[in-house]
Formats: sequence, structure tokens, C-alpha cells
Amino acid sequence: MGIKDQKLWFAGAALWGFAEATFFFIVPDVLLTAAVLVFGFSRAFRFATIAACGAAVGALPMVIWGAADPEAARAFLLSVPLIGEDLLLRVLGELEGFWPIDLTVGAVTGAPFKIYAVEAGADGVNPFLFAMVGYVARLARFTLALGLTALGLRLAARFGLQRFAPYGLAFAWAAIYALYVMQRLSA
Repeated sequence: MGIKDQKLWFAGAALWGFAEATFFFIVPDVLLTAAVLVFGFSRAFRFATIAACGAAVGALPMVIWGAADPEAARAFLLSVPLIGEDLLLRVLGELEGFWPIDLTVGAVTGAPFKIYAVEAGADGVNPFLFAMVGYVARLARFTLALGLTALGLRLAARFGLQRFAPYGLAFAWAAIYALYVMQRLSA
């Protein structure tokens, strides 16, 4: 067992996808982009499909909870770090449109997937339909993160800086989360 044990990466991707869809507040993209460094894009994409499956499975209880007791589900969401009323209202407004597109776009604009799941449930969306669309939306987001990481690695290699890639990725995630936290705290 070590850093290249793919069974651990698959398990980690599935669990992280599920956790982020329900209660965890750090996106699986962190693990998946690290997988690009360790295994390359192709293998990391396989992990991304598993993370998207985990997210889809995690969405099911959130949609069902949102349908059964939306106020309790919303109260839970508000207990998750960095989720505020503004995000709940934003997602609620977005779901009044064509929710599959809004879910996919929202995935890259800072609105947590779990909010969409709860609000879709409150709006009467079929949980299995949401899980299927959620799988596609999460996989699209994960693929974007993987592609950007692979592009960064190619650029680093072109300039002979590939040995600094892990530090660059760590810095990028630290910067992304620092900016997100600052933006959320000022909301």
C-alpha cells in the first residue's frame, strides 16, 4: 500500500464524492487533481467517474430529505461551513429555470451540490432523475478541473518546472479556498 495504490484512490474518490454531496465542504476536485499528478489524466478521469457516482448516491438522501422536510434540510445546510442564506436563495432562484443546466453551471460557480439536491427535493424533482443529472454535472466539473490540471502540468513540463507541479497545485488550491472563504465571509 502506498501513494500509487489505486484501490485506495478509488475508495477515496467514492467516499469524498458522497461526503461532499451530503455534509463535507471541501470538493473532491482536490483529490482528483492530485491524481493527475500521480497517475495522469486518463486514470484520474476514472477516479472522477467514481467520485461523480459517490456524489450521485449522496444526492439521493439529500433530495429525499428536501422533499420530506425542507426546513430541517435547509437548517442542516446552514450548519455546513461557508453555506449561508444567500446561497440557499441563489440556488432556489436558479431551480426556477431549467434546473439541469443550472445545476451544471452552478457546479463551477461556487454553489454546493448539496444545496441543489435539497432544493430539488423541495421542488418535487424525482430523486433518481436528480442523481442521474447530478452525475453528469459533477463529472463535467471534475473533468474541467482535471483538464486544467493536466494543462498546467504540460506548461510546467514545457518550461522545465515539472518538479514544482505538486507545490503549484497545493498553492492553487490554497488560493482558491482562500478566495472562496473571503468571498463567503463577506456575503
